[in-house]
Amino acid sequence: MAFVFPLQALLRVREIHETTERQSLQAIAAQAAATRAEIEALDRLAEQAWRELSRDSLAGVSGAELQFHLGRESSRRGQRQFLANRLQELETKRQAQQLCYRHARQQREILSTLRDQQLAAYKLEQSRRQQREIDELFLMRRPVLPRQF
Repeated sequence: MAFVFPLQALLRVREIHETTERQSLQAIAAQAAATRAEIEALDRLAEQAWRELSRDSLAGVSGAELQFHLGRESSRRGQRQFLANRLQELETKRQAQQLCYRHARQQREILSTLRDQQLAAYKLEQSRRQQREIDELFLMRRPVLPRQF
C-alpha cells in the first residue's frame, strides 16, 4: 500500500499560492531595481551635463545656452523626484508583498512538515511490518527440534 497524504490537494494549493506570492515579490523587486537604475542613469547624465556646462563656461556661454542647460536640469530634477517617489511606493509595496510571501511560505511549510511527519511514520510502520513478516518466515522455515528431557 502506497503512502497517501490526505491533505495533498491543500498542500498543492498552498505551494501554488507560495509560488505566486514569490513571483509577485520578484516582480516588484525587479521594478524597484529598474527604477534605481533609472535614477542612477539620470544622476550620471546630470553630472555629465554640469561638467560640460563648466567646461563650456570657460570658453564663454551665451545666455540662451545657459537658459537651455538650466531648463534641462530643472526637467531632470523633476523626473528624478518622480522616480524617487515611485521607488518609495515600490519599496512600500515590496515590504507588504514580503509579508504576504512569508505568510504563504509558513502556511505551506506547516503542511509540508505534517506530510513529512506522516511519511516518516508510514515508513517506520512499513519497516516494522516487513521485519515482522521476515521474522515469521524465519520461524516457519526453522526446523523444529524434538525436546529432550
